Amino acid sequence: MKIINPEFTVITIGISFVILGFIIRYKINKRRFNRKGPGGLQHFKNYEQAWLVTLIERILMVLSFIMIATGIIFSVAVVFF
Repeated sequence: MKIINPEFTVITIGISFVILGFIIRYKINKRRFNRKGPGGLQHFKNYEQAWLVTLIERILMVLSFIMIATGIIFSVAVVFF
């Protein structure tokens, strides 16, 4: 049985985090773009939906930023340590 190199595992996790973070950001920005009307404003059916969707999108954007930063740190840490 071959043992997996831990450096390879850390780089793989780092790259996966970066890719997943960018996919989340892309999906959120695409949804925001598709919600915009002719005047450039986002359109919602009611206030509660607007508030909830905006809150969830903000949380996901912060999480995606954390994932991207963590992935970059994991990928670079292998080179320096």
